[in-house]
Amino acid sequence: MNHDNAKKLLFTVADVLDSRGVEFFLYGGTLLGAAREKDFIKIDLDVDLAILIENLIPVAGDIAKGLRARGIRAEIVNHRHKAPWTGGTYAIKFRAFGEHGDLSGFTKINGKRAIPSHANLFWNVHTLRFMEELGEIEFLGRTFKCPKDVDGFLTEKYGDWRIPHTEFYNKSKPTCRKSEGWMREFLK
Repeated sequence: MNHDNAKKLLFTVADVLDSRGVEFFLYGGTLLGAAREKDFIKIDLDVDLAILIENLIPVAGDIAKGLRARGIRAEIVNHRHKAPWTGGTYAIKFRAFGEHGDLSGFTKINGKRAIPSHANLFWNVHTLRFMEELGEIEFLGRTFKCPKDVDGFLTEKYGDWRIPHTEFYNKSKPTCRKSEGWMREFLK
């Protein structure tokens, strides 16, 4: 990622969300960078934001319209990497300034928050409180929402998150659940 372009994208998307009163928070590699490096991670590929699905669905169209008005390509996602997904809207993908990112909506399932990922082969599953109890973090000169227990969240998502990786890997192993196993688990 180009640092300046990623920052511009993050701040522009945040401005649109803030102007609409949408509560979102830093997620994934973006949060990891904010907590560990106080900057974007050199090996990261995109801007990661999260939202509770019940807060996303009613305003997804308005958010996309606001992003487009600011010159950002926005796609309301109801599929996952072209794989079938019948769960309806769950994210907004955004792209501008040569960078891209996601605003991912996490669904409440059996006391967890989860989202399908990567061709629907697995789900990212998180402890409910990490997604619902928010605090704040300073990042790139601006204050953003984040899980209140940043350490607990990042440990759940990445394991030992304090040790930087030298190459990008696209699967947060501690929070991944195979789709068929996870589906059986929450359909009980």
